[in-house]
Amino acid sequence: MSSMVLDHEQMELLLKTKNLLEELIETLDIMADREMVEAIRKGKEDLKAGRTRSYEEFIEELRKSDEI
Repeated sequence: MSSMVLDHEQMELLLKTKNLLEELIETLDIMADREMVEAIRKGKEDLKAGRTRSYEEFIEELRKSDEI
């Protein structure tokens, strides 16, 4: 059995390729989930319409309702 040694540049390229493939698989998983795609679409609409709040406002709302 032979062994192979990769240099630093080859390792970097291999890691970048691995990360890109993982991102692609995650994107395909999301695209296959119709409910998630619809939730993302609605979220974008909410953002455009200004139906959002800051993180600080959200946390304060949770504190007031004794959820945290």
